Amino acid sequence: MTDSGSKVIFIQSLGLPMVDVSVDFFAGAAFDPADKQGLARLTMQLLDKGTHQYDEFAIAERLATNGSQMSGNFDLDRSGVSLRSLSYDEPLTDSISLLSEILSNPVFPAEVLNREKEVSIISLRERNTRPSSIAAKLMSEALFGEHPYRSTGIGTEETIESLARSDLVGFHQRFYRASNAVITIVGDLDEERARTIAENITNGLPKGSIEREQLPDIMAITEVQELIIPHDSAQAHIRIGMVGFRRGDPDHLPLVLANQILGGGGMTSILYDELRERRGMTYGVGSYFNPLKDPGAFVVAFQTRKDQAWEALDVTLNILRKFVESGPDAEQVERAKKYFVGAFALNVDSNGELLDYYSTINFYDLPLDYIDSFSSRVEAVTLNQIRDAISRRMSLDKVVRIIVGPEKPLTEPNG
Repeated sequence: MTDSGSKVIFIQSLGLPMVDVSVDFFAGAAFDPADKQGLARLTMQLLDKGTHQYDEFAIAERLATNGSQMSGNFDLDRSGVSLRSLSYDEPLTDSISLLSEILSNPVFPAEVLNREKEVSIISLRERNTRPSSIAAKLMSEALFGEHPYRSTGIGTEETIESLARSDLVGFHQRFYRASNAVITIVGDLDEERARTIAENITNGLPKGSIEREQLPDIMAITEVQELIIPHDSAQAHIRIGMVGFRRGDPDHLPLVLANQILGGGGMTSILYDELRERRGMTYGVGSYFNPLKDPGAFVVAFQTRKDQAWEALDVTLNILRKFVESGPDAEQVERAKKYFVGAFALNVDSNGELLDYYSTINFYDLPLDYIDSFSSRVEAVTLNQIRDAISRRMSLDKVVRIIVGPEKPLTEPNG
């Protein structure tokens, strides 16, 4: 913890003369005011577009001179900035000073804001023509109702156009404070140097209230919903979704193992085998959980020919129904566990990957031994635990079904 109240995790990694730093704030898209959708994203995007000392070109030149890289972090829960720098004293010190300046003193130049708003609107218009984007947006809105997780993070043309520089300044003052920040540092340095870096990053930020703003509770849907959106796309885009679980949920591992077996495992999954290999209804199908601070979405997604959309939907619902009622078998569970353990080891072998994992651990207050204990915790999950979690958490009586493409409605809805 820094003197100003920022939570810090430091992981020493001596393999390369590199340091990776992530500074995240509880300031994601879910914190947008209802009539200012897109504000959080634009605030984050304009952090490095000008400060009291430097314009965007001077910032880019200074990063290039140091051989450093800077990028934005953004989702429903968080906004922030990541920095990669050489660990040698001069470039690291200068890069950290620049990071602190960007976080503490952005000026959000009006001309840059207008430019980025125009880019966002052009991108949004294109996005709104894509059936996959239409389906994803409708899924979020149907699953989360009036909860802020309904947001795409981008906004609408109207809300983007309405954003003024004063909105960005106000959002920054409200959320970009030391007590609302978590800092993760991975790299070739000692603890004393890491502590100094964390203090230097937050020195310019206002401390602010230690109480973080909370989102309202999610009101889970209570019945089947279906949305059919005609579109001139070549194929039907089908989504089946339900509210899933939050980060740190006790059912996390049983459910992600279940998903690996059902649809997360690509060509080895049940959905792929049934829809692609056995019936040739799609070139690919997948499913995923998106856990957040509050429960996120579980979604099954695939494309198929328009003339077989209803049959494909019915087949998929029957597969899901059987999976929820009976669960996987012991052999499927063992294969999923073996894959998870092996893949995880390959995904934590670089500074950047370690930063991704530890910044998530830091942000969501997960156990500090999350990575070290991962394999043993996966191995400890039993078949009965997976079946129990599926039966409790994956109800087909509370799903959203979306088809973008064909016009024919469902005549016999499957519950």
